[in-house]
Amino acid sequence: MSDKQRIARTFAAAASDYDAHAVVQRHAAQQLALRAQTQWPQLPAAARMLEIGCGTGNLSTLLLQTYPHAELLATDLAPTMVEACRQRLGADAPQVTEALQPFPPLQPMQATPPTPRVRFAVADGEHIDAHAADLVASSLVFQWFADPAAALRRLALQTPRLAVATLLDGTFAEWRAAHTAAGVDDGVRSFMTEETLRALCAQTGASVVVETVHEYHPDVLQFVRALKAIGAGTARPGHRPAPLQRVLRAFPHGIAVSYRVAYVLAENTSLLGRLRLLDMRG
Repeated sequence: MSDKQRIARTFAAAASDYDAHAVVQRHAAQQLALRAQTQWPQLPAAARMLEIGCGTGNLSTLLLQTYPHAELLATDLAPTMVEACRQRLGADAPQVTEALQPFPPLQPMQATPPTPRVRFAVADGEHIDAHAADLVASSLVFQWFADPAAALRRLALQTPRLAVATLLDGTFAEWRAAHTAAGVDDGVRSFMTEETLRALCAQTGASVVVETVHEYHPDVLQFVRALKAIGAGTARPGHRPAPLQRVLRAFPHGIAVSYRVAYVLAENTSLLGRLRLLDMRG
């Protein structure tokens, strides 16, 4: 089984319990939607939005509220997550498409505003074709990609507007430090460094804001269970689980876990210029 298949299976299994534990994930989605709205208060008429990694629909809901006249294609690698998102946004929403590659053409919006037209598909967001989208948005998904930097660079060239929240190195620092002190491998996946992301954003003209979010768990085992419940407990390839007794002793009063969250907004001015010219001619 490939690493990506393991990730998809883990998130698929977490769909039913995800919302009860996804505190930081909701926060990141809210912040990303707010920053996108500040950067782009409105989208063109009949704009098409693509969401990569819709999960259970936290960001999907906010995108539809922020841009009520736009169409949304919500995608995820895990079929059960896509179905959970579909149910959250309305039982009358279209059924999930089993595969998506490349991005299919969207038909003119049929629903009456402010009820947007929503479509769903199972797709690998790391390789999806986003040329047809007016806005691509993704919250806390890119850190699971094999090459998140390459995906960011490619999407920044394909779409006129890109809004991404992703985790950076320093996430789970307390958990990792306790493992190091105990001489135990933590198994945490490697995240992009802030320096690497800022260099990439400088190359693409994107803006980036980084914040540290703390989440407290009164019981360290509760933290471990929460990670599993949101599908984020997938260890890096080759990791062998080790006994946690020595690690747990480092947190007799619970654990405050750090998340380093980066918000990236990219605007492809050349694409925007061409789209505006087409609108004027139309």
